[in-house]
Amino acid sequence: MDRLIDEAGAAGLSRYWRRNISQLESSELAYALRALEKVAGHVGHNVGRIEWAGMSRDDTDVIVLDPGLIMGDYPIPASMFDYLVGIVVHEALHRKEWTELVWKKSHEATSDMPVREKIAFHKIVYTGEDIYVDLFSQRNILGEYVRLAREVELRQEEPFLGDIAVSLDRLVHHWRRSAFEQNKSAGVEQMDQVLRLLHESTGELRSIGFASGGVVRRCELRARLYLETWKKIAPHVEGWKILDMSLLWYPRDGSEKVRPIRRKRKVQTRLSANLAQDIEEKLAAHSADITPIIRKVAGADNPDVVPTSRWDFNNPISPVVDPRMIGRIQGVLQSYAERVTVFNRGLTSGRVDRRRLHRAPVNGRCFFDRQALPNLDWNICLLVDASGSMAGARWRMVESILATLHKAFHGFRNRLQAFGYFEVDGVCMLSSLLDGKRVLSIPPSGQTASGQALIAAAYFMPKDARRRFIIHVTDGESNFGCDVQIGIDHCLAERIHLVTLGVACKDREAMVEQYGNGIQFLDHFGQLPGAIEHLLKWTLLGEAKALMAGSRPVRQKASVV
Repeated sequence: MDRLIDEAGAAGLSRYWRRNISQLESSELAYALRALEKVAGHVGHNVGRIEWAGMSRDDTDVIVLDPGLIMGDYPIPASMFDYLVGIVVHEALHRKEWTELVWKKSHEATSDMPVREKIAFHKIVYTGEDIYVDLFSQRNILGEYVRLAREVELRQEEPFLGDIAVSLDRLVHHWRRSAFEQNKSAGVEQMDQVLRLLHESTGELRSIGFASGGVVRRCELRARLYLETWKKIAPHVEGWKILDMSLLWYPRDGSEKVRPIRRKRKVQTRLSANLAQDIEEKLAAHSADITPIIRKVAGADNPDVVPTSRWDFNNPISPVVDPRMIGRIQGVLQSYAERVTVFNRGLTSGRVDRRRLHRAPVNGRCFFDRQALPNLDWNICLLVDASGSMAGARWRMVESILATLHKAFHGFRNRLQAFGYFEVDGVCMLSSLLDGKRVLSIPPSGQTASGQALIAAAYFMPKDARRRFIIHVTDGESNFGCDVQIGIDHCLAERIHLVTLGVACKDREAMVEQYGNGIQFLDHFGQLPGAIEHLLKWTLLGEAKALMAGSRPVRQKASVV
């Protein structure tokens, strides 16, 4: 492959703009996919996902790349990455220009055509569409990447054409090559006569790319052009040998929607399951779909895991907060916070400062004061259950709790996050509830996926040395997604303190069975400061006792609070 790329004249253009590289295999393969997705974004919208072979569970609308092309050489050489860019741009343009619609219209017009003739016609459509998108790519710099991919692909095809001078496969090969070269001859008079007719179609394809009327109109013009071209060349190629007798497109029956299938690129290497999982997790950290993160914790084969996505579907609110309650909660936080010693020197009274005794005869400022001030330096995440059962008065209470805790925790040196989770059409949605200093809200809906929400919240918490808390607000048991115990155990493994506020819970015994000592129940808003104090006391003092005993805190079951 490296030899073919060198022969094709690789320029290494990607070395000028690709900066995120790594010598670690999983990181480099993930960075490469992310870069290729950005390139595809410049081609157009809805061009499909880009994945290495072995990652996808559903290859519908996916551009699948062969990892065997680059595995073992990290970071990926710029010339090889140029080739990958060319493949992605080529396939993305097929989707942007709706090649599938061209196939469908061509199929409708040739449904009664004999099989052998249809195979030959398919080769004309397939090659014509490749030429069309390659011509389309020449409008900008992406055409240079496509040129490299085209040259490599044409060189790979040559050994399969054999020694037969005249064949339909060699004809379409020469058509695609000569469409971008000055040499328009195949060296065989019988084929050159047909090539002249095909070159006329090349000029028409170039004109169609600039035609007005939208993409559907361009698809209709191309489908009509291929039919007319086939009528012109069919008498000349009758009886020619066809090396590959497979249909290049066929409708998939057995479903309500007939879906056209275009021949896929041959993939020789597939990623191992572990490597594919690592790549998916790294990509999920910067994408909306975070299901791979959940699967890594809950298990790749866990049947209870449901799709999980980040989606900031929220709206601003103006809740009424009680300043006195905020002050009470801040007092509770300061009471259980770590202490830092602060010295105030140069005072006129207090304890004698031996280092400043020389100031006594001058101005008398030879005293100091030592204070132990609370150091509120925590990572705090407020995780709110926004399932359908929380609608109404419960949700208004939750909004007040969220706004009050935000005011109480804000400031000092705390780092605060807030998420709400709900279910829509079988997908667990995680939405941010903070925008700077603004508190946001979401409309409650769906089921309760507490287990997966806890895993996601723990993943997105900062990984620094500060103490980390997740304050989970819910009204009932988890009934959707993976078991909530998996999320609780994951928080324990990550040394994250999980405390739960049960808001107007009906079955308290079940909640205690699920969350143990780390839950406090609220029947009305006024109980919030006491609940926070109870949970902090249970969490922080329990941790201190465990550290004194030389072990980590152990989660225990508790009776109804």
